[in-house]
Amino acid sequence: MKIKGTMIDLSQEIYTGMPVYPGHAKTVIWEHMSHEESKQMIGTGFSYHASGIMMCDHGPTHIDSISHLSEDPNAPSVDEIPLQHCVTSAICLDMSDVGVQTQFGPDKIESELERWNLDIRPGDTLLFYTGHFDKYYGKPEYSTHQPGLTREATEYIIDKGVVNFGVDNTSPDMFLDKTYPCHMVCREREVTYVHCTSFEDSKRNGIPHTRHCDSSRR
Repeated sequence: MKIKGTMIDLSQEIYTGMPVYPGHAKTVIWEHMSHEESKQMIGTGFSYHASGIMMCDHGPTHIDSISHLSEDPNAPSVDEIPLQHCVTSAICLDMSDVGVQTQFGPDKIESELERWNLDIRPGDTLLFYTGHFDKYYGKPEYSTHQPGLTREATEYIIDKGVVNFGVDNTSPDMFLDKTYPCHMVCREREVTYVHCTSFEDSKRNGIPHTRHCDSSRR
C-alpha cells in the first residue's frame, strides 16, 4: 500500500517523572557514564557518554498489544502487530467538548464525521482529540479525568474498518468505569490502539478535522 501525505508524529516527550497511568512504573533517565568518567577509564583520550533509561512499557506514548489485554498465552505481542496497522491513513475527530470522566458513543462520532465532512475508511487510524493533554498534562487530573469510548463506540469504529485508533490521554476508557469496555472490545476483536499521544505536531499540520496520508487504495 502506497501512502502519500504528511507524516504526523504523535509521541510525547520522554523525561524523568513524566505522568503515567496509576499503577505503572515511573519514567527515570540518568547519566550512566560521563565523558570525564569514560576518559579516565579508557586512558587514551577517547571518551563517550551513555544514559540509562527505566520506564514502563505502558508509560510514554505507546501501542497496546493484544497480549497486554488478554490472558491467552497465544495472544499477539507487540512485535506481532502488523506494521501496516501502525503507518496508515488517518483522520482526527475533535472530542474536546466531551466532559471529563464521561463516555461518548457512536452518535457523537457520527456527528463529528458529518460536521467535518469526513469518513472512516477500511485500514484507517482514527484519532480522538479530547483536549485532555492540553488541559491537564502535568496535573493529577491527567491520569484520572479523561473521557472514554463506550463499548458501542469501540464496536462502531472497528466495524467501519479502523485498524488502529488513538487518544491524547492515558486510556481510551473513562477512568471510573472499571469494566474497561473499550479495552474489552479490543481484546475480543484483536484491534490495537495508541494512547498517551501528543497532538502538538498534528495541530501544526491541520488536524483535527482533516484527512492525512490519504492512501492510494481508493
